Amino acid sequence: MSHPPKSPLPVRKSHGGRPSLEASARLTEHIVDKATTLFLRAGFEAVSIDTIAAEAAISKRTFYTRFSGKPDLFTAVVVRFVEKRMAKMDAISAVVGPLRHQLEAIACEILRIACEPDAIALDRIVTAEVERFPELGRILYDFAVPRAVGTIEKILNQACADGTLDRIDTHHAAEHFLYAVIVGPMRMVALGVEGRRLSGGRLKRLQQSIDLFLNGVRSRSD
Repeated sequence: MSHPPKSPLPVRKSHGGRPSLEASARLTEHIVDKATTLFLRAGFEAVSIDTIAAEAAISKRTFYTRFSGKPDLFTAVVVRFVEKRMAKMDAISAVVGPLRHQLEAIACEILRIACEPDAIALDRIVTAEVERFPELGRILYDFAVPRAVGTIEKILNQACADGTLDRIDTHHAAEHFLYAVIVGPMRMVALGVEGRRLSGGRLKRLQQSIDLFLNGVRSRSD
């Protein structure tokens, strides 16, 4: 049984006959929406531009006026994924409070985001296909890791400013915190060894990791 063709999003034209900026932005978001679903379902290589165009009900010409190719579109998928999840992380880093509590709050939030099914699916796509498409690893790293490190760094900078910590290389310390405290538990979830819920023994191990980190960087006066 054949299905009727999908209808593209209605695009409001400007007075000159071209889509308005607002309509053009909506159409771009629509394409990214459809591509996200396709990538998460089938992976990067298996999804062709023809498939994306058909799913979004657009022409390939419309696709190429917005994206140079699949890697460019995948970049848009990753950037939007990260940006949509940054608000709470930014709010945590902006609240002044005991350093340990701030670090625990930001670690739990980053883990919550990183262990979402869609985040794990994105990570698996990159891991599975990075040998054939090395640019995928760079895309994910460049847009996800610096945002997480930058948020942790803000907390450490405040701790240095108020004397809680000695003056340290906060960027290097933030990178160390991310990899030593957060990436390990994240990989355990991605591999299916542990569940997504952070409680009980898993939360205690996270807190112990934070204490070990602080023992290495806190001021001698503490």
